[in-house]
Amino acid sequence: MKIINLLHVVCAQAFYKWAMKEINPMHPDVPRIMLRQQELAEKHRRIWARSMPTA
Repeated sequence: MKIINLLHVVCAQAFYKWAMKEINPMHPDVPRIMLRQQELAEKHRRIWARSMPTA
């Protein structure tokens, strides 16, 4: 299940990265997209941290 969650997050991050390149910087959704990118980055870190064994 962690693999599916990680795959979903990585695909979503790629989509939002593409969207930020394509969207007009003055578009009203830009702040929401930036916030979602930050949330996905944090989720990615949490998933990755749980899968890594601690020494």
